[in-house]
Amino acid sequence: ILSAYGQWTKKSGFYRLDAGAAFSNKKAEPLIFEDKSIKRPVRAKNADQYMFSMESYVECPDYYVSDGTFSDPRRITDANPQQEQYLWGKMVLIDYTNKDGVRLQGALAIPDSRKDGERLPLVVGFYEKSSHYLNEYERPRYAPSSWIHLMEMVSGGYMMMYADVHFRIGSTMEDMLECVEAAADKAVELGYADPERIGLMGHSFSGAGAIYTAGKSKKFAAVSAGAGAVDPGGLHHLWGYSADRKTGGGQNAHQYEIYGQGRMGTLPIDDYNAYRTGAFIDYVPTMSTPLLLTQGESDDIVAWIDAIGVYNAMRMHGKEIILLSYPGEGHSLEKRVNRIDFTKRTIQFFDHYLKGKPAADWITNGVPFLEKEPRKADEDQ
Repeated sequence: ILSAYGQWTKKSGFYRLDAGAAFSNKKAEPLIFEDKSIKRPVRAKNADQYMFSMESYVECPDYYVSDGTFSDPRRITDANPQQEQYLWGKMVLIDYTNKDGVRLQGALAIPDSRKDGERLPLVVGFYEKSSHYLNEYERPRYAPSSWIHLMEMVSGGYMMMYADVHFRIGSTMEDMLECVEAAADKAVELGYADPERIGLMGHSFSGAGAIYTAGKSKKFAAVSAGAGAVDPGGLHHLWGYSADRKTGGGQNAHQYEIYGQGRMGTLPIDDYNAYRTGAFIDYVPTMSTPLLLTQGESDDIVAWIDAIGVYNAMRMHGKEIILLSYPGEGHSLEKRVNRIDFTKRTIQFFDHYLKGKPAADWITNGVPFLEKEPRKADEDQ
């Protein structure tokens, strides 16, 4: 039994291959292949029976049993019956391209409350290729980072998109900006999104891309970014270092930037301009996008000081910047109280900038450093 996945359809399922057949006769036979996420097959020890899971954006993962034909699977669990009481939405798959014509896709969540032809506020999320989440079930939860699909926002009238990014070598930040703009433009072209009410979310690697995009792009009305490395000159130290945890990310930064996810392909001492081109700091004087910046103060992947640099630069130029700095937290939020706080603030942030709701007090007045630990989002409405 082989697991199968459709690169462009996002369908999945199982095929059968006779491993004992002659090479010339080997042919994969489709058994089940649907517009869902089908996985985890387990065969019974003494019978031609299989158990597997099946899910979609609107169907909670449940287990099914079937014989070896998979022609009539039977559900044996009902993990989330209470979902019927809530507005959930649906997912659609959209196609777009970058400037080189490379085919990309986005998984767009549309609220149940949307009327035909209605343009809604859209929040684009991205991290490498992410359209494969089309048929993944999204359980409601409190967000640990700025890279998460918030079901509460979809139920509340937002569209949210998982957008793909294609990378070249040496233009990483610009590649992210180009592709998320293209994804947003396609949602507008198809009549889904209101072009004046589009937001962006990214965390870690895509957090750096989101910060860069906030600085340079005029496409997004508000951006939420977390734990993004933005210092193009600090590339020979440990990749992230937490002074209180006394740990780093396990590799030095030039390994990451040259051979890894950074995709720069050269040392900064050999081509510093390539790094400088992707520097957010150069766009601060002319930027106009409000930025919600999140950082764990004990982050051992991306240094806390990077967020402080972004905050200070924007404050010095009178730009709209909010820094949510969480003591004791690392690269993402682990404490439940902080996840609840961050989730509520994220929704309040986008509600203000994308829906025009009155700003919560913490958005307009901030929270003094000495008071920030005991004060949570509920107290700052």
